[in-house]
Amino acid sequence: MTYIVDTHILIWYLDKNKRLKPAYHQILSYNDNDFVFSTIVLAEIKHLISLKRIKVDFDKVVDYLSESENCIIYPVDESVINEMPVGLSIHDALIVATGLVYKNILKKDVKILTEDELIIKSHILPVA
Repeated sequence: MTYIVDTHILIWYLDKNKRLKPAYHQILSYNDNDFVFSTIVLAEIKHLISLKRIKVDFDKVVDYLSESENCIIYPVDESVINEMPVGLSIHDALIVATGLVYKNILKKDVKILTEDELIIKSHILPVA
């Protein structure tokens, strides 16, 4: 299965935060899954660090994603922009659009890992 990972889910996973659902922890720990991270996730993390809202080491985040064979950092390219849904913040729309690229263009079965109520209520992608 291919999972599109929202920003806070990645932060919680790396930070071992108790807010991460046990089911999400299990999914993220399973090596046979593929995990896709929109580059906007990295931008959000860097921004949150600069505001001192989170205490993670950005270089360690990038190293973790780069060294993991089943993690893909997907660029915000024209195909993502074309798939952007309406009704979500720009950050959430880019994350969901990345999932739509995987679903509609790359023909992958995808689910999204998120706790974001607007993404969940949009029903654009199935939530794990």
